[in-house]
Amino acid sequence: ILEQEPEPSDILPVRMAKKWYGACMNREEREKRGLRPIESILMQTGGWPMIMDPEEWSDDDFTWQSLERNYFHITGQLVFAEVETKWKEEEDGKEGVLV
Repeated sequence: ILEQEPEPSDILPVRMAKKWYGACMNREEREKRGLRPIESILMQTGGWPMIMDPEEWSDDDFTWQSLERNYFHITGQLVFAEVETKWKEEEDGKEGVLV
């Protein structure tokens, strides 16, 4: 299924899966782009101190909150926290939402 071209009649998740699979399997494009996509993401999220020159990195400019926000914008998922809502019913009859 994933190796077929996306069709307008495909549901959105299938179209997206086909598109992403195709992007991953396109060796020529991967080799052409090299590490640029990863480098770009790293630099957008504050860099990677292990591979940066000391004068390029400043921990004053970096917070875990900004990293969390940046990765959330890229992946749509939280990295350092998990938010889950759950209906809770106490033994005394009280009810509420647990976050």
